[in-house]
Amino acid sequence: MIPCALLLLALLSASLQAEEVCLLFSGEERGYLEPCGCAKPLMGGIAKRHTFLKSLSEPWLSVSLGDLAGHGGSTFSIQRQDELKAETLVQALKIMNYSVHNLGEMDLDMGLEVLAYLFPPDSVPLLSSNIRVANPFIEVVPYKIHRVKTLRIGFLGILSPALLGTPPAGVEIISPTEALQPLIKELKDKVDVLVLLSHASMEESLKLARDFPEFQLIASGHRADHPVVVKEGKTWVFTPGIKGKHLVLYRYNPDNPLEVEGAIETVTLNERFKDSAPMLQVLDSYQERLREENLLLRVEKFPLPGQTSYVGSSACSPCHPAVSQHWGSTLHATAYETLLKAGRASDPECVACHVVGLNYVSGFQSQDISPDLTGVGCEACHGPGSLHIAECGMQGVERGIPNSEFRIPHSGRYGKVSPEGCKGCHDPEHSPTFQFESYLEKIKHPMEVPKN
Repeated sequence: MIPCALLLLALLSASLQAEEVCLLFSGEERGYLEPCGCAKPLMGGIAKRHTFLKSLSEPWLSVSLGDLAGHGGSTFSIQRQDELKAETLVQALKIMNYSVHNLGEMDLDMGLEVLAYLFPPDSVPLLSSNIRVANPFIEVVPYKIHRVKTLRIGFLGILSPALLGTPPAGVEIISPTEALQPLIKELKDKVDVLVLLSHASMEESLKLARDFPEFQLIASGHRADHPVVVKEGKTWVFTPGIKGKHLVLYRYNPDNPLEVEGAIETVTLNERFKDSAPMLQVLDSYQERLREENLLLRVEKFPLPGQTSYVGSSACSPCHPAVSQHWGSTLHATAYETLLKAGRASDPECVACHVVGLNYVSGFQSQDISPDLTGVGCEACHGPGSLHIAECGMQGVERGIPNSEFRIPHSGRYGKVSPEGCKGCHDPEHSPTFQFESYLEKIKHPMEVPKN
């Protein structure tokens, strides 16, 4: 009879010699290709993700939980840049050997023609167990089985009907419960580990874990900012968060009798991971596409309130020389130059916060067309200045004072800076440490004495 201590030692020795299998889960992609250089620490991005994957020594499979394009709003209108980002993400997922991409509602929002272009037959498999797509050029598989070493892993995926509303033409929605029941029965003897990719709220994913205890893992992916890992019965239910800033890893050793449920851990892709060279090339190609298609000139522009228009920072300097000189010494003045140095000056999503009025009529168009609107100029904080200049000119004429010498005090009608006006760019994503009062001190202008 073998002593217990020797038996335990033998089991531990076997577990150390046996090779683990790793499943890696990234959340909703949401068009997130790389972290904004303005925010520290830099988190996420396909270049850091690729570096982490290449560092894994054990065999692994990686899966994406859906929504190639999209953002945090309640409604989403697809734009050309969103399509280019989605195309770049599919390319990146293929380079990183992703095993499957679970269908999300924002994927369907792009339209079936775009979806067919993004996922050709040789691309990353597109998965959904409860969505049927009537398009001969799109293959959506109801399940996928992968073998790693001797381990058979079955993936199913659902998209919550609550996220879709009225389905697009050519798309049939089946309730997750109705869709999963026969597939679980079919896969029961074909796989060793059964995984559900649940594009749904965490509450709905937990209910699915209670209804279907056959799943060892349920990866939930919908609008969860940060990773969450819980246990529902014997099922791990977790979310990696959004935008690939965090990953969830499930490690399982099929040869270890002491590890029947596997182990879950989260990884934050921060600055300790360098950017991989292949992915930097992918990002450079994406920026080149933006330049080639000249998306800055195709940005949707909205009318300004009233009859106002942007006039440029140089129009402010004759009447506000001290303020203008001080502004030139701030980081706001050189904001556009930082994009030029970073090679991001053709990216509308970056440019919007580094110029004046990109998304408005009379706002920035390009460095050649509207050079006086580069940088975070006067009107980015104080609003369009055309009526203010007209008002100053009229009052100066009435008093017989030249425009260059006339000053009027700030009034509630123009120029007041508010925290709300700053938060359009200084949001938690791009400026996580923003505090209005302390940041205002960094750019506060010198006081001017009004001339009457």
